[in-house]
Amino acid sequence: MNNWIFFLFFIIISCFNNNRNDSSYNNQDNKYWSDKSEDIDLVMSYILSDYKEYKKMKKMSNEDKRKFLDVFFSNLDPDTTTIVNESLNELNNRVMMSKKLFSDSDGGLLSDRARIYIIYGPPINKYEGYQNNLEVLIWQYKINDQLTEFKFIDDTFGRYKLIIDDFNHINN
Repeated sequence: MNNWIFFLFFIIISCFNNNRNDSSYNNQDNKYWSDKSEDIDLVMSYILSDYKEYKKMKKMSNEDKRKFLDVFFSNLDPDTTTIVNESLNELNNRVMMSKKLFSDSDGGLLSDRARIYIIYGPPINKYEGYQNNLEVLIWQYKINDQLTEFKFIDDTFGRYKLIIDDFNHINN
């Protein structure tokens, strides 16, 4: 009887692993961070420097948008001799990490911290400080050989807003 239970258990586990591998394979076909057009549009709004280009891309059909992304990211590929596009992989990793880090209370990809993380990656330093008697989260980056700080203030609802000067923050 124990052999039958083991055999049945083995078959169930084998089927589970086969299904899991099939879905993993399907996910490998998707080279971008999401299948959702809204997520693609949002992330591209962070990284496209030309607003007109972003608006044009946003109006495209899903198929045309994929073609646009293919060309856009092929132009950013630092090593075209490999199959892997390192720039796209880095962006995918930043988006996935942003979803993981900022989804609970900070608004996920819509948050100011996610936007900065997606654009610049993880900060080289993070610490807390005070500004105008309020606690501030500070991220430091090396941008164009200069130390740059992004300061975020907690809006008391668990969302951190990027401070643009002493009294204002983006997305009031």
